[in-house]
Amino acid sequence: MYVDDDTSTDDTSTTGADTDAAGQDELTVEVDGEDYEVDENYDMDGDGANDTAVVEEGDGYVAYADTDGDGTADVAVQYDDQGNIVAGAEFDASTGEWHEESVDTLPTPTGDGADDANHGTTDGSDTTDSTDGTDATDASDTTDTTGTSAAEGDITVDMPNQDVDAGPATYDTDGDGTNDTAIVTDTDGTTYAFTDADGDGTADQAVVIESDGDVTVAEHTGEDEWTVTEEGHLNPDGTYTTDGSGSGTGSDSGAGSDAVWAER
Repeated sequence: MYVDDDTSTDDTSTTGADTDAAGQDELTVEVDGEDYEVDENYDMDGDGANDTAVVEEGDGYVAYADTDGDGTADVAVQYDDQGNIVAGAEFDASTGEWHEESVDTLPTPTGDGADDANHGTTDGSDTTDSTDGTDATDASDTTDTTGTSAAEGDITVDMPNQDVDAGPATYDTDGDGTNDTAIVTDTDGTTYAFTDADGDGTADQAVVIESDGDVTVAEHTGEDEWTVTEEGHLNPDGTYTTDGSGSGTGSDSGAGSDAVWAER
């Protein structure tokens, strides 16, 4: 697992709307005995509080998270420039070293990330309420986005019966200098890449990479409707092979359709 030990050139900038979001605290990343501060700029568990720091690098990016609430990153997931998971690592505080681990075994960030370590030090303007310990892990709370709008700068995904906030765009797929794709990885190791191609704030394309390497590509073709345009798989050497063009829409095409990413 490669962990960048030079964060001076990493892009951790966010829009003004993002920096005002709840849970936007600095996260400490320790590498080779040196501490680096990065901004939590992504809400992994969807509870409205940022808990993950996504740091762009030359050949992809790394997502750091504090899962034990001590203010220091203890898990990291590295992605390549196509959004594929490269490796996972866990920080051993007793040795001060990062050790490569399977992404499937890494703990998932919840709650407010670094905010949890600083609870009680925020001023009265902090609206985060952790008095009810069940809220942060209540699945019904973290996934219910029906009737809500995405924060400015976030990408909204039109799914059957609800719109889902996929978080801010953190990757530039067309190389025009503007991030247009939000990357999400769930607890099963499935990676979702939602791309807003026309800049209207709504996802136009979705790429789903399951933990077993199966890949589904779909386009948003109407309200609550996604059309599978391609299916394939990742080979053991990391290359991609197309299985064939998709057919049908998300409302009736079964596996590889809405069912694939509606779990988000």
